[in-house]
Amino acid sequence: MLASQALGSLKFVCCALPARGLRATLNWELSRKFWFSFLCIVTICAKLLHIYAHWDSIPLTQLLLWGSTFFLQDIIFLMIGYVLTLHYHRKWACVLAGLVVVPMSLVLSVMAAANTSFFFLTGAEIHWRQAGSVNRDPASVNTLLTGLTGLVIVEVIFFIASIFASPYPFHAAEAVIGVWVVVVGAVFKPLARFALGQINRLGRGKKWLSRLNIYEPVPLSDYSDEQEKTLPHSSSLLDLPQLDDHLSSTSWSLWIKRSLFIIPISVVLLLRVLRPVDSAYTYLSHTLALSPFVGVDPKSRLTEMLGNIELNGRRTALGSPVPFDWLPEGDWPGFRDWKVSSTGEYEHQHYNPANDPLRVSNLDEGILEPLRDVLKSEDFKIKHVLVFKMESTRYDVFPLRKGSYMHNRILESYKGKIPKEVQARLANLTHTAERLTGTESGLHKNGTVKPYGGIHATNSYTAGTFTLKSIEGTTCGLAPLVRDFNHEYEHHIYQPCMPHVLDVLSANTNNSKSDDFVDWPWRPRFMQSITDTYDHQNLLTPALGFKPENILTSEAIDKEHLNDTSFHGEKFNFWGYPDHDLAGYFRDVIHQAERDHERLFITHLTGITHHPWDTPGKHYKDLMSQSWGGNSRDINRYLNTIGINDKWFGQVLDILAETGIANETLVVMTGDHGLSLLEDNSITPYDNPHVANFHVPLVISNPLLPPIEINSSVSSIQILPTILDLLKESGSLDEISTRAISELLPIYEGQSMIRPIVSENEHTQYYQFTVMNTGGSMVAMRSASHSFRLVVPLVPEVEWRFTDIESDPHEKHPIKSFDLESLKTAIALEHSADAVQWVNSAAQAGQWWIADNWRRYEYSPV
Repeated sequence: MLASQALGSLKFVCCALPARGLRATLNWELSRKFWFSFLCIVTICAKLLHIYAHWDSIPLTQLLLWGSTFFLQDIIFLMIGYVLTLHYHRKWACVLAGLVVVPMSLVLSVMAAANTSFFFLTGAEIHWRQAGSVNRDPASVNTLLTGLTGLVIVEVIFFIASIFASPYPFHAAEAVIGVWVVVVGAVFKPLARFALGQINRLGRGKKWLSRLNIYEPVPLSDYSDEQEKTLPHSSSLLDLPQLDDHLSSTSWSLWIKRSLFIIPISVVLLLRVLRPVDSAYTYLSHTLALSPFVGVDPKSRLTEMLGNIELNGRRTALGSPVPFDWLPEGDWPGFRDWKVSSTGEYEHQHYNPANDPLRVSNLDEGILEPLRDVLKSEDFKIKHVLVFKMESTRYDVFPLRKGSYMHNRILESYKGKIPKEVQARLANLTHTAERLTGTESGLHKNGTVKPYGGIHATNSYTAGTFTLKSIEGTTCGLAPLVRDFNHEYEHHIYQPCMPHVLDVLSANTNNSKSDDFVDWPWRPRFMQSITDTYDHQNLLTPALGFKPENILTSEAIDKEHLNDTSFHGEKFNFWGYPDHDLAGYFRDVIHQAERDHERLFITHLTGITHHPWDTPGKHYKDLMSQSWGGNSRDINRYLNTIGINDKWFGQVLDILAETGIANETLVVMTGDHGLSLLEDNSITPYDNPHVANFHVPLVISNPLLPPIEINSSVSSIQILPTILDLLKESGSLDEISTRAISELLPIYEGQSMIRPIVSENEHTQYYQFTVMNTGGSMVAMRSASHSFRLVVPLVPEVEWRFTDIESDPHEKHPIKSFDLESLKTAIALEHSADAVQWVNSAAQAGQWWIADNWRRYEYSPV
């Protein structure tokens, strides 16, 4: 039976869509039950995944009580699908039904398959409201195609399951409708008789009533006589009688059978009527077909945030710019807000720290003791600055340490005993990171690693888990725009970025003939060996102050070597070239800068550690046992690329030494975001609030600096103020530039990391915000005075989320709720009153900050 049904259904799958005449009728007759089964499986599986993705956001008692009501929309939708897949005698009706059901089923199946594949890769559902915002550039398309295999696998599973399930879902739907026809008929027949009797008594409608036969039996089967001989009939299975005047003689056994259908559905309907009004219940109830259109409009919540929200009596941190008398005349990119009108007034407002109720400064604090003597020494001066943004680099792989979460998972994969050859590979995997951080991996048998020197921040979080937003946060010392994807370049980047600042300093200090480099002009450069076409990065980078002629990408490399047969660079995948292919370019720009008496500020984004973690030549070494299963293959590939980049970083340090500028170069290395690859198998930080996506390495290095480890909570928006503070305090600037930096430093939100971090003042805690990938769904926050983390949702389909990193460092037990009050209630059951109070204060601060973020960028989300 199953084989014949499968063959019958499969026959249609191989046929064309209904076309015309007999062929259309035949195809539809062969396939309609398959397509209904397909629609059922897709719809129900999508809803089960939807509930599973958010099951821990609703208390178990509420989930058990109201969970059945979440399927009501799906049932109604499937009943409509059942009507559309009935047998129609007219050919045009068959064609029309096929043209509606088949494309609709295929579209929904692709949506469900994509969401399923995406969920198991990332731990998050696709937000269909973002579908129209997805970029169509080659890099974006190639990124999406990396998940195509999973989509195809799920789609095939849907088809195979539907082939073997058909036609039972169709029969079940027929039976349910049949039972309800009988029940409704039994209930309303007396009323119908009474109403018709009254009409007849009044002498109205006799002619119409004579033609109306509402008591005719309603056939539930749509099979032909021939089909009835071979296929089971739902009414025979359920002993459903004809709807006639003999209902009173129906046996009790039949009504008992019907009650198996009637009672559950009636209970669901009753629960739906009684169910409280709750955005979480509404969101979980939406059927797949409606998900792109309903329940995802965030305007009401965003409008509420944009209202007159005040914090400590302040509505916004915007105000008149702090005057700078050293600012050269003219229009300077990044300094638009200081433009003065003909009346002598500033034409724009700017972020003013005096107006910011969340501002906590540490500029009045002294320099960290280990740095004081060094910074006062004439031997330590900073001529060049290199900032490395390390793609997808977790904190625990820079370096890989014995006893870390990553190392423990590797150890587990080898069942507690790592082979010697693998142990040797692991010991040398992140040797450069050990030098830069001054942290021993604990994997070496003999000897120690000599620290390179500098500050190692062990508790650093990124400003944005979307790469381009993270780059902006570091380069400009500000919070990225709370909006999906890269749109910062279209709006007002509200602080001068590092290249903007250096260009202004160079306008006042531009003496290339001087022997003292503090008089030399700066040349900001942006270098990466991968494409910059992803999500309009090619438009963002110039907006950050990097001039086009000073931007190097894989496209520029291609253009330069178009006819160069001696060039042997080979791209590792669609992203571009391996990072180490930039070695020659680094040497060239350093030699050019030294020759032309220029100071370098280089921002370098690495690329090879981005998913899918391809390596040159596709060569991989075993670092994790592949027999462990799970995502061990992905982890192994990821670690291989981490090792490749570590060697590249070592090569850069060698280049600095070879060119003689190592002691005069400040090297800053930090991750753009982490990756919760171990914790939830996620290959991307997309809408993933896990702490592993936030915790990134951060070192500020120079061979003449003593090794310093700071454990305070810091953010990557503090990198720019720290660089400026180091330049000023080390005497690496001339008199005018020193005064300019002294006046610029206070306007940035981040604290300097060469001074003690101030965790709170009399007005507020030092909150640190992270705009989460892709930017417009949620914002994560923490404060330097507590170990708590809070995720603030911006759209209805995202939950509030609370964790305590001290008691739950890997966030295995987050507390989530679609409602803030419910979240605080749940927190009170597991944590102290201090945690509840912190969440209450943080939620107010977070909502105010989000609204002010939009004001600073001159962006309206509604």
